[in-house]
Amino acid sequence: MKVTTRKKPAFRDFYENGMFTRIVATKTDKGKWRLFGLHRSVDAAIFVEAARGGIREWSGLNHLGDFCDSIGITLWEVHHKGAKKRTGRIAAFVVILAFRASLG
Repeated sequence: MKVTTRKKPAFRDFYENGMFTRIVATKTDKGKWRLFGLHRSVDAAIFVEAARGGIREWSGLNHLGDFCDSIGITLWEVHHKGAKKRTGRIAAFVVILAFRASLG
């Protein structure tokens, strides 16, 4: 999949002309949010470009939501990695207890 960026006016035009199948917000490893659209006919993700180049990032979903409102986006998805499962002594202890209980 190709990844590219477009400034706010071009991104808005793509959205208004129905060129995106989905609008998605993703959370980075640093806790910032990014917005991109999946292009309808080309296998590409188009991110919103920052003022000085690169991908624009927002500190919170509220700010990203304000941006979406400003360009007329009414439906967008939020994707983020869930909390990692903790394994360790407690999980091993629970497994041992369950095994002992199954023995009777």
